[in-house]
Amino acid sequence: MDIRARLRSSGVEALGPRIAERQPRRKPLPLGHWGLAVTGTGQVRANGVVLEELIETHGSPLHVVLGSRLASNIEEAMAPAKDGTGADVFYSYKTNPIPGVLEQLHEGGVGAEVISEYEFWLARELGVPGDRIIYNGPAKSPESIAEAIRQNTLLINANSVSDLMMIAEQAAQVGKAANAGIRVALPGGWAGQFGLGWDTSEFLQMVRYAIDSSDLNLIGLHSHRGITMRTRDDAIPYVDTVLDFADSVHRETNWYPEILDLGGSLGCPTSAGIPAMQYRLNRALATDVLPPDPTDCIRVGEFAREAHQRCEQRARQKGLPAPRVVLEPGRALTADTQLLLTSILDLKTDGQLPHAIVDAGVNIAESVTNEYHQIVPLADPHGPADSSYRIAGPICTPADVLYNNWRLPEPQVGDVLAIMDTGAYCVPFSTSFSFPRPAIVRVDDGEATVLRRAETFQDLVLRDEVRPRGVIDLNDLENADDDQGAQRDSEGRDGAEGRDGVDEEVQR
Repeated sequence: MDIRARLRSSGVEALGPRIAERQPRRKPLPLGHWGLAVTGTGQVRANGVVLEELIETHGSPLHVVLGSRLASNIEEAMAPAKDGTGADVFYSYKTNPIPGVLEQLHEGGVGAEVISEYEFWLARELGVPGDRIIYNGPAKSPESIAEAIRQNTLLINANSVSDLMMIAEQAAQVGKAANAGIRVALPGGWAGQFGLGWDTSEFLQMVRYAIDSSDLNLIGLHSHRGITMRTRDDAIPYVDTVLDFADSVHRETNWYPEILDLGGSLGCPTSAGIPAMQYRLNRALATDVLPPDPTDCIRVGEFAREAHQRCEQRARQKGLPAPRVVLEPGRALTADTQLLLTSILDLKTDGQLPHAIVDAGVNIAESVTNEYHQIVPLADPHGPADSSYRIAGPICTPADVLYNNWRLPEPQVGDVLAIMDTGAYCVPFSTSFSFPRPAIVRVDDGEATVLRRAETFQDLVLRDEVRPRGVIDLNDLENADDDQGAQRDSEGRDGAEGRDGVDEEVQR
C-alpha cells in the first residue's frame, strides 16, 4: 500500500475539509475606501463615472486612475511638510511611472525620486527642477550623473565606493561639486547591490573620502528599509535605527548629515502581502485570502510628522543642527489610487476547480499573485460570493494564475471584474507577452481622460527592422510629423489634423 492509500485509509485526508471549515471567511472591504459607489441600478461608479462604460469606450483590460483619491493622498502626505512639521516627500518613479500621474503628484508639491537615466530624463521633461529630485540606484550612468550635477540635483546617493568615485569624477569634469549622499544597508533591510553594510569599514572610509574631496558636497545619509513597514510599530523603530547609525558615524568622523533620507517601504492600507500559511490553505483547501486591516497602516503624512519630530529631538540632544528629513514613498502614495478592469473571457468547469479566464494576467498584474487585492464583480458588487474560481489570465502558461481560489457571485462570460490597488508596480512590471498593453485613463468629476492609449499590434513591431507589410517605418512617421507640423491651415491650427492622419495610418 503506497503512502497516499495509507493516508486515505487512516482518515487523515478527511482533515482538509475540517481545517477549511475553521478558517475565517473573507469580509470584503467597503467600496467607500476607494471612493466607489453603487447606484440604485447596481452600477459601480468611480468619481462619477460608470466603470463598465469605460470598457465599452476604451477596451478591456483597462487601467483606471482615481483622480480624487490620488489628490487626497497627496494632500495628506504633503500637509506636514507644508506647515513645517514633517518630512519632505519625493515619489518613487519606479512604482508607477505614468506621466499623467507623476504630473499630478508634482503639481501637489511632491518631488521626484529616480533610479535611472530614463527616470531622471522623465522628471526633467515634466518640469521638475533639480532641487526637487533625488537620484538613487545602483546603475547610474556617468552622463546622467553629470547632468544631475549641472542641474543642481538635491541629492545623488552613492551605493558603493566606485559609485561615489564616479560621482566625484563627473563633478570634476563638470567643474561643480556634487550634492552627494551615501546609502547604508542597515540590519534587516535590503543589502547586496543596495548601499554599503552598516558594519563595514568601507562606509567610514567613504565618508572621510567625501569630506576631503573638493568635488563632493557630502550632505546626505540614505537608508531604505526594503521590507514593507505597515504599522507604526514597524516604522518608528526603523527611524531610531537610522538615527543611531548617524550618531555612530558622527562619533567616528565628526560628520552629521544635513539631509536624512529615510527611503520608502511604507504600505498600502487596503492591500498587503498574503501570509504564507494563508496562501497554502487557499491553494490546497480553497479557503479565503483575507484583507488587511486598513486602520493599522501608518500613512505617509503621519510617518512624515513623527520622523521629523524624532530627528529634531535627537539633534537637540546631541547639540547638532537638525537634518532635513526626506521620504521616498511609492506604493503608499499611489497603490490605492488605481484599479484594473478585466473581463471574463471564458468559464471552464470541466475540472475539479472551475476556472474564470480573464483578459488581464501576469503580463499586466503580476503583483496580484502574492498580494491581497480586492476583486469587485461589477455585475453584482454586493452579491453572495459563494462560487470559488481559479482566476487565470490569457497567457499560455500554467503560471498565469492571479488567484488560486477566489469566491465570486455566480459569474457570466463578459462580466467585468475590478481588481483594486493596482497603482504600484502593475504598470512598470507589465509586458507585451502575446498581448498589447492596455490603455490608462483617469476618472475625475464625472469625466474620463486618457493618460496613455492602448498599444496596438503595430506598436509592438514599429522598432523592428523586419516588419509586417503595411506597418509604417518610424523614420517615415517622424518625417510625416515634421511635414505636417510645419503646415498651418486657414484657421491657424498647427497641423493636428495631419498628425491624426498619420496615427490613422499607423493603426491600419
